Amino acid sequence: MGELVTMKQNGALPIPAAVVEEMQQMREALQAMAGLLRATNETMMQLQRQVRLLEKVTPSQASALNRAIRERATELCAIYMAPGCDKAVAAAIRKAVKLRFGAATAKELPRCEYEVAMAQVQGWDDYKVMKGIREKVKR
Repeated sequence: MGELVTMKQNGALPIPAAVVEEMQQMREALQAMAGLLRATNETMMQLQRQVRLLEKVTPSQASALNRAIRERATELCAIYMAPGCDKAVAAAIRKAVKLRFGAATAKELPRCEYEVAMAQVQGWDDYKVMKGIREKVKR
């Protein structure tokens, strides 16, 4: 409003009070619309995130994950010198993956978490679990 007074003093045409009031109402309406647009964008991002979590891995990704689990189990049995423990180690790796992602099977993993699950399988090496499995195999 201070600008309007300055404009009036510099020889500009005066702005009627009704126009100033309408401009203020339009400004408030635009600010409200901008707030609604921000809220809508945030909601859309949350919905997109939820949709990504609902999409499951493809059958070929599930079989690749299971193959990686079996290969890692074989590697760990060789490292810990515990022949014949492949199935038990694979079950332990599957259990760790299931606990992390809350999926009952490899087919139920969220598609967006596939790379993370593969990295977990490749890096899995639980000494305590492996020691227990090796002792069971030796008996």
